Amino acid sequence: MSAGAWKETMSSRERTVAALTGKPYDRIPVNLLISDHAARVIGVSVGDYNNSEHLMAKGQIAAWRSYGADNVNTGPGLTGVAEAIGSKVVFPDSTPYIAHNVVVDESSLDTLRVPDPENDGRLPLFLEAATLVLKEIGDQVPLTMTCAGPFTTAAGIRGTAPFLRDLRKNPAFAHRLLRLSTDSIIRFAKAALERGASIGLADPTASGTMVSSALFKEFAFPYLRQLCSAVRNECGAAPSLHICGNTTRIWREMADTGASVLSLDDAVDLADAKAEVGGRVALLGNVKPTAAMYLGTPGDVTRNAKECIAKGWDNPKGYILGLGCGLPIDTPPANIHALVAAAKTYGRWPHDATAAAKEVL
Repeated sequence: MSAGAWKETMSSRERTVAALTGKPYDRIPVNLLISDHAARVIGVSVGDYNNSEHLMAKGQIAAWRSYGADNVNTGPGLTGVAEAIGSKVVFPDSTPYIAHNVVVDESSLDTLRVPDPENDGRLPLFLEAATLVLKEIGDQVPLTMTCAGPFTTAAGIRGTAPFLRDLRKNPAFAHRLLRLSTDSIIRFAKAALERGASIGLADPTASGTMVSSALFKEFAFPYLRQLCSAVRNECGAAPSLHICGNTTRIWREMADTGASVLSLDDAVDLADAKAEVGGRVALLGNVKPTAAMYLGTPGDVTRNAKECIAKGWDNPKGYILGLGCGLPIDTPPANIHALVAAAKTYGRWPHDATAAAKEVL
């Protein structure tokens, strides 16, 4: 099959809504967490991009226009809420990371409060970037603001290793950290929703690769469920949820959070997830972000995308083609174009999606 003279007939916004509501669409949507790769698109440093609402908006708009994926995203990512609470973020010309955690002991937690999204940290910058993007292209493409989930935010203010120790040695303190984190995310989410954004949650520290399913159920699940409920009550639609690594043992709990879409790491099998929870929740994924997108060739990306489309296109609650995790900053542009082209060639509604499934399987 070839894209040939085939033309898209829907906007990114229309296509995404159709795919998630069981309606016909022209092709499978492609959701990319472009994030800091947008700095490369407009030729600025990652630090400058992350500290300017104008550069962030410019980068997201330019990336969408260049690649033709079906979403844009203006953070605050894995560090923004923890930073607003008081942790310190540094900005190499690669992925920003937390260099100092604000909670060094129990007493330091007593001094902290839920941050104001309009004034604290870089949260106002992310909100203003969203406003600029929505003003220019919001009628054509959905904008998601992806936040770290409660478990990852708690690790961001406490430190990952100390927080994981707290789960067993001081569980009451861990719950206090999670309470502050959840309330902070909810307050930011409400501000983002008021701007017209949707919410995505990424909770990589809650991965089954890092914590047992029992610890997930006790410490991560209740707060994710509260957060999903709060967002749904605010805007009528729950957030998406991504958890890195092998989440096979917690798929049912992930669906039980009430999330609208489960974004799955390439460490798991999309067909297995469809069989387990596909009748309850939409799925997104799970093209290999490193092996295919970053280190592979356009041909590698095409083959991997075809495999994912074949496994996911008929998910009962909808399917979106995407990566198993965030897009590596220095992904070759040709590979991103190949991913979108694969959706146009192999993900058309309905005949070509069926043909792609037969071709691969």
